[in-house]
Amino acid sequence: MPRLLTSPADRLAGALVGAALALLAGWWLDAQPVPVADGTTGRLQCISYAPSDAGVRHPRGVTREQLQRDLALLAQRSNCVRTYTVSEGFAQVPEVARELGLEVLLGAWIGSDAAHNEREVALVIDTAQRHRDTVRAIVVGNEVLLRHELTPDQLAVLVRRVGAATGMPVTYADVWGFWVKHRVLAQAVSFVTVHIIPYWDDDPVGIEAVIPYVDALYGEMQRTFPGKDVLIGETGWPSAGRPRGAIEPGRVNQARYLRGFTALAERSGIDYNLIEAFDQPWKRAPEGTGGGFWGLYDSQQRAKFPWLGPVAEVPQGRAVLTLAVVCGALGALAGLIGGGATRLRRSLAYAAAAALLVGIGARQWLYLEAGNVAPIDWVATLGVTAAGWLAFGLAVRTLASARATRDPLPRWLVLLLLLCCAYVCLGLVFAGRHRDFPVWLFLPAALGIAITAILDPQARAATLHARRAIDEVLLATWLVMAGVLIPLLERFQNGRSIGWGLTSALLGLGVLLPLAL
Repeated sequence: MPRLLTSPADRLAGALVGAALALLAGWWLDAQPVPVADGTTGRLQCISYAPSDAGVRHPRGVTREQLQRDLALLAQRSNCVRTYTVSEGFAQVPEVARELGLEVLLGAWIGSDAAHNEREVALVIDTAQRHRDTVRAIVVGNEVLLRHELTPDQLAVLVRRVGAATGMPVTYADVWGFWVKHRVLAQAVSFVTVHIIPYWDDDPVGIEAVIPYVDALYGEMQRTFPGKDVLIGETGWPSAGRPRGAIEPGRVNQARYLRGFTALAERSGIDYNLIEAFDQPWKRAPEGTGGGFWGLYDSQQRAKFPWLGPVAEVPQGRAVLTLAVVCGALGALAGLIGGGATRLRRSLAYAAAAALLVGIGARQWLYLEAGNVAPIDWVATLGVTAAGWLAFGLAVRTLASARATRDPLPRWLVLLLLLCCAYVCLGLVFAGRHRDFPVWLFLPAALGIAITAILDPQARAATLHARRAIDEVLLATWLVMAGVLIPLLERFQNGRSIGWGLTSALLGLGVLLPLAL
């Protein structure tokens, strides 16, 4: 009777099963409802509004029908909406809001185009004067200083002009740090509107410490501008996107933050506006994946999370887990067909491969759906996905084979995967603020190249020498270096950057280790 898992190939098949089980455990955890402290039971004070059906391009125009549909939903949960422009049909918002019992923080979009600013100011004055009973205040400009489009003095002129023409409360909105830098602007506004968005801070604070951080920062703003009321004009948390330092986007953390913040505001009397009502997929282009997922509702008007009770990160995780287990069992049965001395190894390899295909494939789909904006993004990411699974499939076939094989992975395939991974690492190291960590996209490739190298390192080394593949060696060396550097840049504060570092390093070591043995 043959001994079990005695050869290196047998043990490698067992390790692959262990990787599959770890992946399935991750799906199980993501599907479990997590206890989250309840938020405010009252109505939300105000919510930033843009249309719910915004696509991959900046929305151009909004119809009355869209406004009635969206604002009717928001009126069930909030007393107020904040807008950012009166152009493109948004001048209709106060009239529709009045019908639904909502107030409006009416925004005027100000930028570097003087002619546009003139039109916007004239229209916001006219709109506010016609809807004085609905407009709570006018917000002249949003993060203009952050974008370096006007000076504080130029902004102050516009703010005072709108205030004098309407006789209504007028403010300007920007990130808290720019208010601190340009305090003189406070003299022109009726009240100070600061954006406190921990995700974008230079030194992000994790979910466990973020509510005390926001509370302390709000108090600091009140002390910085004595005699002025302070409104938090934007605050929120993304449900998807790249982690930044200790900040992890996600459905559970979004619920934790918004529940915790609204409860704090209710206790402490903080005036606020949440960002934002609906996901805006078009924001992924300028802000990265996270930019499209700040909504309390998704772009189909579905609530992201309940305001009371536990929250699951990926509710559909149970279905993925079930499918992966079924496919793994079928893979194990397929491996037993035909008998032979390697039957057990083949059964384990096929079972693990089938479970990994479902488990990783589902993660890949969530990543692709969240992050891809333009058709070129889909072409590129699907190409990497297909190449990675091809490498993994060739490696599993070699592992399950009844006889040893010295057929290496095709050079073009290895070089393509190394180049793509190296490009991602360059972006993350030198311009990583808005870039994702595509762990799931490259994991099959890393596993495939590593399995092939471990099975027959001498063959892989001989192939590299025969190719004189200095390009592969240099790329692989960069991937190993980046695998350490990228988590270091994130101060080892989030699991996804560490996961990407391990994936990048594994892909590189799959090329380099055979040369060292």
